[in-house]
Amino acid sequence: MVSFDMRKGLSAAAALALAAGVASAQGDDGTRKAQPSEMMPLADKVIVNDVTRAGERLVAVGERGHILLSDDGAEWRQVQGPVRAMLTRVEFVDADHGWAVGHDGSVLRSTDGGESWSLSHFDADWGKPFYDVLFDTPERGVVTGANGRMMRTTDGGATWEAVENTVFDTGFHLYEIERLPDGTLLIAGERGFLARSLDDGASWEMIEPPYIGSYFGVLPAGEHGAVFFGLQGKVYKAVDARELSTLDDPMAYDPFINESVTDPQELARMGWKAFDNPVVESLFGGTLIGDGRMVLAGVDGTVVTGSVDSAGIEAIDSPTGQPIADVIALDGELLMTGRTGFYRRPMP
Repeated sequence: MVSFDMRKGLSAAAALALAAGVASAQGDDGTRKAQPSEMMPLADKVIVNDVTRAGERLVAVGERGHILLSDDGAEWRQVQGPVRAMLTRVEFVDADHGWAVGHDGSVLRSTDGGESWSLSHFDADWGKPFYDVLFDTPERGVVTGANGRMMRTTDGGATWEAVENTVFDTGFHLYEIERLPDGTLLIAGERGFLARSLDDGASWEMIEPPYIGSYFGVLPAGEHGAVFFGLQGKVYKAVDARELSTLDDPMAYDPFINESVTDPQELARMGWKAFDNPVVESLFGGTLIGDGRMVLAGVDGTVVTGSVDSAGIEAIDSPTGQPIADVIALDGELLMTGRTGFYRRPMP
């Protein structure tokens, strides 16, 4: 999943901008300082980019630094956050400890289930967003973002250090990072950028992509497999992410010269299988709903479902015609976030 404002140029339906307002102010030393979010009565009716669970509670983030809490997914209340910048992703490692990331290099931390938040990192002079966050423990995690930027912490965000590797020197946006059950780390990024780490992030390799277009998300598919999805409704399965072909020289990769692979036999040689998707709308968010099934959603309210072990995908009715950013399974329903807040539909 990626925030709506960075999708400009993908389609008219997905071209959404930050709401008017100042996200930071200049301090006495000339640096830009974070401003706390404003409490807004309709915060659950504007852009919501992501939703996750914190124990039995739901936590969502979105436009102008809004943070929303709910016990049932129907009634939402806003809590104040330390930034007024767009927030793109939120994750909790347990019922108490959570992280949110967004624009202006914002990284937020909560230790009480989302009731209160502190600012762990802010870089308005950089001004660009982090798109995803992945923590294994309350102390140890990484954030990924624009232009190949990745940072890690081992002390709960007290300090951060840049993760440097040749694959990130390519400068592509890093939209989502996922850990597979076998420990493999995967990154989905722009313009065909895919990356893999087999040693817990100590080193990275750039994966040879089957499609030279942006990948906005990745889902685990069994112990070693993964499903990547993104631009133009493209969905691909890596049968075993450990065995995917990689590029010897990531800096030689050029999305304007390299070509997508369409031949099934060549895809199989590379370790990929393409899904047959009846829709061509870009897919921004996805979730697993049990029994090996997945649901993906995106442009113009597009919602599709299929099995991670098959090659077929089918479109299903959507609760909205607005762009959808994320989707999770909730008590027999799908809870989705998007341009005008939250949407729900029965589980397919």
